[in-house]
Amino acid sequence: MDVADLFHSVAPEGRLVDLVVSQIQRLIVDGQLRVGTRLPSEVELAAQLGVSRTVIREAVRILTAKGLLETRPGVGSIVRQMTRDQVVEPLGHLLRTHNVTLDDLHEVRGILEVEIAGMAAQQADAEDIAKLRQAVEAMTRATNDAKALAAHDAEFHRALAQATHNPLLVILLDSIRDLMQEVRLRVSSYPGIAEVIVPDHHRILNCVVARDGEGARHAMREHIDHAREFQRAVFPQGERRSETTD
Repeated sequence: MDVADLFHSVAPEGRLVDLVVSQIQRLIVDGQLRVGTRLPSEVELAAQLGVSRTVIREAVRILTAKGLLETRPGVGSIVRQMTRDQVVEPLGHLLRTHNVTLDDLHEVRGILEVEIAGMAAQQADAEDIAKLRQAVEAMTRATNDAKALAAHDAEFHRALAQATHNPLLVILLDSIRDLMQEVRLRVSSYPGIAEVIVPDHHRILNCVVARDGEGARHAMREHIDHAREFQRAVFPQGERRSETTD
């Protein structure tokens, strides 16, 4: 397939530059634009996407600044090898623009984070456990501060992913980090939530310390179910189905 055939005209809604950036990011993340692939010329892209050359020029500038493309004199724009952070940002952007619901995200957490907890119980070293303990202790001190509680909650879950010593699991969790954090902030101020989720995290930590993989999975599953109950209390049914953050 010709590279030019991968591109399609962008919809008129929204800022055209952002739409072009999003389309090229998606093609890179999906692997349709591979490392070393040369993009069509500015003129060809403008015609293919139905936008001006100025829009293409700005989109390429943004993608180059992000490190996704590089411009070589006499060659054009080339797809670069992506770092972990460069993978996470566009993947998170794709999630936000693909009508991901709270229920969708809850189901993903139930698969991803339950297994992360089990693996962490088997793989965590002393440094990992110290980070987890620090996050739980910080959560315990922040029961009356919703913003701090949400921040330390996020720290715990990322430290747990790091404790698996599988970098891909950290990348996957990071990709939904922004989607989760807005809801954490809103839900963390709900009356009585700290009395539920702080003990949840203590139980997960205790299972990790005890090297109890099944116990850690069970504790994480219970925690995610508790989080879902609070989300349902905070978000109206319609908003739960249409929100794109968790």
